[in-house]
Amino acid sequence: MPVPALSSTKSKLLEWIEPLVSSEQYEKTKYIVEDFFQKDGEAEKLQKKLHVWDNSREGSWLAPFWDDLYLKHRESLPLTSNFNILLKTNQMKHGLSHSELATKLSLLTAELYHSIMDEQLEPAYFRNQPLDMGQFKKVFRSVRTPQKHRDAFHVADFDKKDNHIVILYKNHVYKVPVTNREGVYYSIENITEAIEKNVLSAQVEGVNVGIFTAAERDIAAEIVTELKRSNVNKETLQTIADALVIISIDEESEIAEESLENLMLHPTSKYFDKTMQIVITKNGGIGFNMEHSAVDGMMINKVVKYINNGLQNELSLQDCTSEIPSVVKKEWELTKEIIERLEKLEQVYLERNKDFSLLSKTFADFGAEKIKKLRISPDAFFHMALQLAQYRTYGYLRSVYEPVSVSFFREGRTECARATSMEKRNLVEAIESGETANEILYSLMQLASDAHSQRIRDCQRGQGVERHLYGLEQMYHLFGSELGIDKLPEVFKDEGYLALRHDFISTSGMNYDNAKYRMFAPVVNDGHGLAYMIRENSITLNISSYIHNEFKGKQLMNHMIEALNELREIAESGVFVKDIS
Repeated sequence: MPVPALSSTKSKLLEWIEPLVSSEQYEKTKYIVEDFFQKDGEAEKLQKKLHVWDNSREGSWLAPFWDDLYLKHRESLPLTSNFNILLKTNQMKHGLSHSELATKLSLLTAELYHSIMDEQLEPAYFRNQPLDMGQFKKVFRSVRTPQKHRDAFHVADFDKKDNHIVILYKNHVYKVPVTNREGVYYSIENITEAIEKNVLSAQVEGVNVGIFTAAERDIAAEIVTELKRSNVNKETLQTIADALVIISIDEESEIAEESLENLMLHPTSKYFDKTMQIVITKNGGIGFNMEHSAVDGMMINKVVKYINNGLQNELSLQDCTSEIPSVVKKEWELTKEIIERLEKLEQVYLERNKDFSLLSKTFADFGAEKIKKLRISPDAFFHMALQLAQYRTYGYLRSVYEPVSVSFFREGRTECARATSMEKRNLVEAIESGETANEILYSLMQLASDAHSQRIRDCQRGQGVERHLYGLEQMYHLFGSELGIDKLPEVFKDEGYLALRHDFISTSGMNYDNAKYRMFAPVVNDGHGLAYMIRENSITLNISSYIHNEFKGKQLMNHMIEALNELREIAESGVFVKDIS
């Protein structure tokens, strides 16, 4: 992971801030930025320290800071950090019962885990470039553990022996073996029968202990400390931590939209600290709730694709043991005080869930295939529509977060390409003026597309803005007094920089194989979360908002649909003019 040159970051920083602020504020920001980056100034001192820091590490210079960013986060994970994926039920065609489906999911995750252990997993590529595969080792048998001030992340040692999954059903915890003490798989039939007999026969609802994983992290840490006073609870928590994945049986969801909402918001039979939680819905649908601290969308995409493909085909296991797997219901030792506290946490969580508005829509008029024929980048086209929709909803443009994978580098996670640019702002203003010919608007669209794509490419090469500035800021916190920098540099407090960092609309454009919807919460109180998938002939839109902003969320969705069609008409006209001239 490279450390960008100061001159590059300086020019991009000003370029990225300009469309977000008034001309008066931009001049103030420009003065502060010039001062920060002056010769022998604060930026140069911090940059030298960052290079020393970089040279002292084998992996990414950013990795420990990035871990802190997630693990020091103190808010409720499902309401602020986790992300959710719901597969298309009507295309799965598995016709399996809940026990058969749970078995197949268990064995597919075990197969994938073993292939990662054996280094037989097909390498991941993006546009013919190999990606770092390190995150795959953190998906299975892993969990985030709440602690005061900073959580811990646990990954069990690689081992094929005694692999198990945990099934959560009616708030009970069941340990279901997948391989025996020699690392040999149990048979599909025997696992299915064991689940049917020992898990799905449960009638009585248990205490929802897992609700503590939905609480604010310091509160969750207090609960875990109390639970661990009992050796019985310690063993149950360790069983959950060491499980390949958690499979949650959701008996509440009737339709896809309800399933998506329950993935994020419904607390029954959930454990939001587990890296991968697979949810089986009432009608046999499959959803994923992912804890984000150790994994990103690019890697999870490959995992979801593997599982989805496996569900479409017959599972054939070689060398299965004839042994019968022993499913164990794990117990909790709970005091009256803990039970009361857990019940209160559930009430608080259910009340907080009312604060969210989730909207999902599939735009079926066209998709990537059509956009490419218009000679525009599909992702750029989407973000042009988003800027136009944002302007029509709010009357101004604010910062839009778009993550870009930097997995080309060792320990690479993401860079942020702010999608609000002067090129898009010029396009929006020209459209809204109502006085600009379509051929000129199309030329502005092409300029915006080129600028968008160039910004993405810069970020992919590790030449973005925000991670570099974040690294410089961390150098101040670690070594400021040593460098003679006694207070936080003004650039990090500047209104222009803060406007850039305000994730007013937080987006993610990852496409997941056979996914119907995706969802994550808004990052800021006044903004929106927007998960989108640009398919060949459709675009899926998923917008989350806080309930006080629900009307704006609905407006944003409607304006997005209008903007997509309007930009297509402009581009079609522009292509036609160019073709005949």
